[in-house]
Amino acid sequence: MEPLDAASRRFHLWFRGLRSLRRELRSARWSDDPAQLSALVGRFVAHLECYCAARAELDPVWTLSAPWATPPERGAAYWLAGWRPTTLVHLLYTESGRRFEAQLPDLLLGVRSGNLGDLSPAQLARIDELQRRTVAEEDALSREMARVQEGHGVVVVAAVVDVAALVARVRAVLDRADALRLNTMKRAVEILEPAQAAELLVAAADMEIGFREFGLKYESRRGE
Repeated sequence: MEPLDAASRRFHLWFRGLRSLRRELRSARWSDDPAQLSALVGRFVAHLECYCAARAELDPVWTLSAPWATPPERGAAYWLAGWRPTTLVHLLYTESGRRFEAQLPDLLLGVRSGNLGDLSPAQLARIDELQRRTVAEEDALSREMARVQEGHGVVVVAAVVDVAALVARVRAVLDRADALRLNTMKRAVEILEPAQAAELLVAAADMEIGFREFGLKYESRRGE
């Protein structure tokens, strides 16, 4: 397992990469080159995938406590050591509604934008299915973590708790939570056109970076 300082450096490197990818997607999201957009979207998803794989090697206690995050991030934005997967779907609906309202006059005239305000009925049906499946999987993971925390299935030998087995169960839940985050993003990207996917991922990065910046500002004010 990585020492804590190495794990913290890995997080900050991942976060720096997130900022860089956000800049690139922002610059390219209205590009007329779908191949360029698809490549950038793929890099964004791969960036998260690599980080999830690295987290699987961490001590699960560190992953759960996230010492590299600020208290506001852990308290307001984290579910099982990261963002709640359904948040991505809610963000998709929010961005779609905002875009749709802004360009409604054009849509009524038959002018298509190709952005998130221009989702097809088939796309909306698939997004609805994604939301229902993700909610069900989140609920199952929340129940499993509650069982771990309540001590269900804990092995006690000679009045001593098998801590290693308990930590292994925590790791299994956190690994499944990361897999759900990654799979939700992959499923959302598969439903969307490249420009729509780029728009969603920019909004997701804005959310992640925004929470981080708020947490850092909050901590600096407390230290004044």
